[in-house]
Order: sequence, then C-alpha cells, then structure tokens
Amino acid sequence: MTKKRGISMPVLAVLFACSAIAGCGGDPQPAAPAAGPGSSQASATGSAYPMPAGWPLTEFPLPPGGTAPSPRANDTVVSFRIDGVDTESAKSFYAETLPNLGYADTHNANLAIARYEGNGLKILVQDEQTGSARVTITKSDG
Repeated sequence: MTKKRGISMPVLAVLFACSAIAGCGGDPQPAAPAAGPGSSQASATGSAYPMPAGWPLTEFPLPPGGTAPSPRANDTVVSFRIDGVDTESAKSFYAETLPNLGYADTHNANLAIARYEGNGLKILVQDEQTGSARVTITKSDG
C-alpha cells in the first residue's frame, strides 16, 4: 500500500483562511509604496514644506512638530528654518527619512552639516545657531 504525501484539503482550507485573516502571523497592513521624487511626502511624515513650481519635487518633508516659516527661494535654491524641533532632532529625522526617499547621505562625519544628494537636488541640514535647523535645497548642476 502506498502512502499519499501532501496536505489534505481541510488543512489547506485552514491555511488559506488563516492567511486571509489579519493577525495570523502576517503583516496586518501592507507596507506603503515608496514615494517618488515628485510626489507629496506630507502623508508619510505628517507635514511638508511646499516647494516652488518647477522643482523636481512638490513638497519636502518636515520633522513631526516642525514648521517652516519665512522661506527664501529662487530658481535654484530654497532655504527655510525649521521651528518647533531642535537641530539634532531634525538631523535624526532626515537621516532616517531622506535615504528612504532616494537621497544619498554624502556628509563627512566630522562636519556639523548633514548633506544629502539625489533626485536632482543637493540638501544641507545645519544648525541655525538659534536652536533651530536650517534646510537648504539646491538644484544639482546638469
């Protein structure tokens, strides 16, 4: 007599039902797709700074609790102070957020300025000497 190997129909039904129900060891919510360089980042970070028309992205993420009053912008540079969070918190936020959005961390560990580059932009995050951070975004050459 030959034994049949495999999973029986009742076992398959239980496995299928379990995989379809959240909480059976699977992730109850699928991961959100990564946002592209021109998309809004507000939903991913809570708030965002609106970029001027013609830039490679429409919004730039702000750390939770951060606001960006008094922006300075022209055709090649956008610069704004982030109020509501200290410089180190802002740098930590961008160290986690920007690489996930396609920006490479290019800063030298010995410098106090965090530098990122990608998606046609160069980004600096530095101390404003008032306890706030300043973000400067420059369109890359070429």
